[in-house]
Amino acid sequence: MDILDTIAGAKMIIFDADGCLVEGGKPLPGAVETTNILTEMGKKVLVFSNNSTRHPETMMATYTDMGFSITNVLNSGYLTVQYLLEENITSAYVVGEKGLVRIIEMANILITTIKPQAVVVGMDRALSYQKITTACSAIRAGARFVGTNPDTTFPTSNGLEPGAGTIIAALVACSDTTPEIIIGKPNPWGFEYILKKYNLKPQHVVMIGDRFETDMIGALNSGMAGIITNTGVAMTRTNPGSYKGYPDVPVISSLHALFE
Repeated sequence: MDILDTIAGAKMIIFDADGCLVEGGKPLPGAVETTNILTEMGKKVLVFSNNSTRHPETMMATYTDMGFSITNVLNSGYLTVQYLLEENITSAYVVGEKGLVRIIEMANILITTIKPQAVVVGMDRALSYQKITTACSAIRAGARFVGTNPDTTFPTSNGLEPGAGTIIAALVACSDTTPEIIIGKPNPWGFEYILKKYNLKPQHVVMIGDRFETDMIGALNSGMAGIITNTGVAMTRTNPGSYKGYPDVPVISSLHALFE
């Protein structure tokens, strides 16, 4: 696949956030310039993040302040709310941070510990034994188990740290129940939502990210092209553009190299 031809033929470029555009709260080399060039080319530039800890509006404001040129930001928290609404879920217990709680409350879904219809699980750096106990008890009592994303780790300036997938795994172990759905990448649910929202065909969309098992598998299973940037999680892999059962995807050293 010729990367420049692929970019030229696309109407939308989707970027992962952590480890691809930013790391440790700062833009990665070439990231800001790349989004600006793509916007000048007339491309829609979307951030699709598995990070559920922040509200998409907050993320959008942060990226704009950093100088990124971005059409919109969608994350696994926002997409999880869309799923809850489609399923007519009106109450939930949330294992997650303020951004996830806020976006669920804004959808008029009651946050409660008393007989919630669902337990929603995301990244939570204030995780406690009590939260795990409450969530486990609710799931065992019949609450629907919904995960925001499967990422077991996420990249920081200090290295990889535990992610939502690690918390989900703990709840699977204590509740003897698997989630009915994990919304974020690589689940096609989010990619299909994007295609419908922007009235696009998959062949006109390219996904760029640092993690094959989420970014690339989700894109490829949805009919989109994919490109790995050798930053973030990809830097811990010997062959970041390869994954068993899937065609190899191109790997670039960083977003700086996208137009080289």
